[in-house]
Amino acid sequence: MTRPACLLLHGFGGEPFEMLPLAEALSARGFCVSVPLLPGHGESVEAWNRTGWPDWLACAARDYETLEREHGRVAVLGLSMGGSLSLALAQRYRPAAVVTIASPVFLYRFWPPAATDWRLPLLSLLRRWRPVWPNAARKEESRRIAPWQGYETSTGLNALASLEAGLREVRSCLGKVTAPLLALHAVGDSKVPIENLWEITGRTGSKTREAVVLRIDERVTSRHILTTHAETREEVARRSVGFVEGV
Repeated sequence: MTRPACLLLHGFGGEPFEMLPLAEALSARGFCVSVPLLPGHGESVEAWNRTGWPDWLACAARDYETLEREHGRVAVLGLSMGGSLSLALAQRYRPAAVVTIASPVFLYRFWPPAATDWRLPLLSLLRRWRPVWPNAARKEESRRIAPWQGYETSTGLNALASLEAGLREVRSCLGKVTAPLLALHAVGDSKVPIENLWEITGRTGSKTREAVVLRIDERVTSRHILTTHAETREEVARRSVGFVEGV
């Protein structure tokens, strides 16, 4: 059987840059790889804030269908929101494999309590007052340990609200995911609660599913960009490539 093509999806506010180490590892093993730039990304915060979950999912679906026509089988792999989109695709199609990396199906929950930012429950109010929220710049050491490209100094709250709505839909339909599933997450992720790992692997309908907990020693970064992080990028690539090859 021919190898599946691989669709790699970047995260919220990010760019394909964060998926390049994984794309290179898959390409080196002979896989055809596509790493699209999602709508509103790589432009301006204002353009990003005018897009939302339906736009990002539609873009991912178009690429998936193109790869499926050309190669027959497709594996979907994503970092953060890219993994959430991968799950959404797996609810609509039948991919050869799904790999989620530090991916959410919720950003906060009241019980059992899990959240990384106290402002998230207030998002519907905050975005009316300030639709673009400023962020603190990353430290140079953080950039060195976990390189990243994207909207670093601002967050579009309209885009974030749309992401939350999309995640609710994905979470409610996790049982529709039946493709072989690999999910990876790091302890201490300050962007996406690690409880998402157990939510994803515990509620999908996949007969083959694997949860991997990664441990990071440094305390400088968010411990979220696992695809480029100096301590995790090689293991993420090795496990992801091995999993896709295994199916």
